[in-house]
Amino acid sequence: MEEIGVKLQKAVLIMMSIVSMLGMSSCEDRLDSPCPSTGEGKAVEVSLCVGIADEVDAASLAGGTSGTKAGEGVGSGSGLNVRLQSSAKTKAAVEDPLATAKPDKLYGLEIWQYDAGGNFKTGKGVSYTSAVEIGSSFTVTLEALDNCQLVIIARGYNGSAYTVGSLSGKSLSAVQSTTATASMIEGIKNEGDIKAMPYILHLPKVNVTSAGEIQSPDGTDVRILLRRLATRLTLSWKNESEKTGYTLEQVLLQSIPVDYRLLKPVNDDTYPSLLDQYTTIQVASVSDEGSYTCWIPSVVRGESAYASSAYYRTKANAPKGSAYATFISRHKSDGGNETDSRKKLNYRVYLGGSTSKEFDLYDNTNYIYNVEMSHNTLPVDDRRITIIDPIPASQNNNNIVPTANCFMVKPGGAFCFNPYNYTIKGVAGGNTILRDWCGLSGTTFSTPIKSVKVLWQTLEDGDLGDPALGVVNKYAPQVPAEDDHTNIVELKNGDSLTDARIYCRVAPNTTGGSGLIAAYDGENGTGNILWSWHVWVTDYSPSATTDATILLPDNQRILKLQNGVTSYKPIMDRCLGAYDGYVSVPPDILDMSRANGFHYQRARKDPFPGSYTAEKIANQYKFTINAVLPPKHCLNRYKADGITWVMPTGLNFSSVHHAYQHPEAFGQPQNQEWSSNPSSDANGRPTWSDSKTVHDPCPAGWRVPTQNELQVLISRNSSDWNTILSNSEKNGGVLLKYDNTTNGTYLRFSGYPADLTTLNNVGYTTFLAITASNAKMSSVFIASRSGGIVEGGGGLKFAGKDNRDAQNIRCIQE
Repeated sequence: MEEIGVKLQKAVLIMMSIVSMLGMSSCEDRLDSPCPSTGEGKAVEVSLCVGIADEVDAASLAGGTSGTKAGEGVGSGSGLNVRLQSSAKTKAAVEDPLATAKPDKLYGLEIWQYDAGGNFKTGKGVSYTSAVEIGSSFTVTLEALDNCQLVIIARGYNGSAYTVGSLSGKSLSAVQSTTATASMIEGIKNEGDIKAMPYILHLPKVNVTSAGEIQSPDGTDVRILLRRLATRLTLSWKNESEKTGYTLEQVLLQSIPVDYRLLKPVNDDTYPSLLDQYTTIQVASVSDEGSYTCWIPSVVRGESAYASSAYYRTKANAPKGSAYATFISRHKSDGGNETDSRKKLNYRVYLGGSTSKEFDLYDNTNYIYNVEMSHNTLPVDDRRITIIDPIPASQNNNNIVPTANCFMVKPGGAFCFNPYNYTIKGVAGGNTILRDWCGLSGTTFSTPIKSVKVLWQTLEDGDLGDPALGVVNKYAPQVPAEDDHTNIVELKNGDSLTDARIYCRVAPNTTGGSGLIAAYDGENGTGNILWSWHVWVTDYSPSATTDATILLPDNQRILKLQNGVTSYKPIMDRCLGAYDGYVSVPPDILDMSRANGFHYQRARKDPFPGSYTAEKIANQYKFTINAVLPPKHCLNRYKADGITWVMPTGLNFSSVHHAYQHPEAFGQPQNQEWSSNPSSDANGRPTWSDSKTVHDPCPAGWRVPTQNELQVLISRNSSDWNTILSNSEKNGGVLLKYDNTTNGTYLRFSGYPADLTTLNNVGYTTFLAITASNAKMSSVFIASRSGGIVEGGGGLKFAGKDNRDAQNIRCIQE
């Protein structure tokens, strides 16, 4: 008999990480060899017993301790040694009894049957209200059926609640999206708590015969043994600071999934989705030597042929979404040199796998890593280690650019600008509103800009990857004098109308994203925000002057609007702030979501994130906000440390001045408006126009389009609208012609934020803002399929939307 997990082979583990089973001598139920099935559809009584599998020692999968010293075969002296240790060869098994702990009984046991398509077989299965003895025999009513599926789960119980809700009545696809309560798993701190751990087994292809037997189609006999849902991870480290010259101050576990999903997706070799929620675990009280143990969800990313040894387990070689540990050390700077104290070393250690090429952390498996840092010199050749020797953002930065509310910069790029200016059609004029708020009289300010900080930033891929702007020298918001952002943003001559400069330098080696930098009227980021600017980190570099379509190269693509003899200036190939733009339908949901872009309340310059999800969500998705985790299915923002997420906040109906002092806060509505500024106000109701205004969120040389300009998208596509719509649900949006050819531009159905805790029409509608600006409601461009909470009938049109709603923008050349 094959006992999967006791004699676990590598290939079996990869194919059946969630559903594989381990041997247990007290439980003798088997899947018998195949024989002709009769009486299909008949209810039959099946005798079962269920056991719990032994845990897998990850290092044993490779036949022992796995790992290589950095530099082996590629040059010596790196001094970073990472080893995946076997519990049999360490004290970890003694120090961590939870790694092998098992519950005394099966709590919340359920057994359910599904047909081959994953449809729930009503009345076929059982849910026990009392705990079941492990290995005891019992009978279950199933349907005699060939090629069916079974899910067997002990849902876990902490004494007052089950860790997983009942699966009764759920289709298999619903089970695959069901999650365990993470706090209950992560609250398992001792052996007595282990009964809260869920254990699960999925049998994807079995026959239930009329004789009450369960048969394996391939003839393999298997015992029914449940696998622990969670992965157990132990990380121990030693930094020899006398050798390295750096003191370890931070240990992080990064790209860790938030959700414990019960089953892996069908036909997906890697999981969870890159659009799922991920988090960073910060280890408390770090010293040069220590250890940390925790539960985490499984993360399966497959292999990378480029990671031929531990030395090559780098960001460039690791599959996207792979989990890793980060160790950050700061220069000891015994002499008190401030410059030296900013120097850091960032060690990145990718987790998972039993060989260097593998990046998988499986359920029911224990991983024990030992990390040693012992280099005598700077490890300049080891790509796993980033040497951080920050320079001020102003240093070697003479790249002065026209001032706008959005700056486009490539990863690793730098620029500077005069914050008191504003450029329209290539002419540098004054930002009259900011100058007024700063109390300009003649050439003197009564309230000048005194400091500048990073307010928020996105990561490269939703909750994955590195921060788009970078990590500041020191993030200490509670101690403003120590809160040092000068490696990313720096102010010079803030009290000078003509010579004021804000300098910005963004991190290299990212794929892009966005961030917001803010100017303050107090020192060190204190006082009120005076103005803020969107920094769009992207390799997209469209010409703001070429009056023609450019399709290649991709990063310079612009699309000239044409309908017959009528033509307008080119638009960008993507929405403002989007990761990517497309002229064909993107191949998968991840790429589709990267086309979302930011959303903008009517005539407001400040960007707000929208959805970021692989799931089909309700046409009116309402979510709650709490301090523990950011909301699901949303693009999240992070603070200057690149770790702490920005908790979404709302702003009461207020003046433009007050709103711009809180650019991260969504304007809550009153009478359909976000702004209380009446048209009679000195600055007037904020507007967008074909003559660019200071509220326009587009980069220099670009502006919000007019209704006439976007009318081209309606005129060119109305006659084909039914054909365009036919695949729009699957495509997550529509491909619309923009000129007299058949060329198309992809518009993602990104919906819009209606208020702080509501996303409307995600997956149903594209809304693009235009310059039209009226009281309460203004016209927007709409491309919609039927079924949305608003514009439910679908269509390609212009319609009025509340000024408080936030829409996407396709910038057009001025």
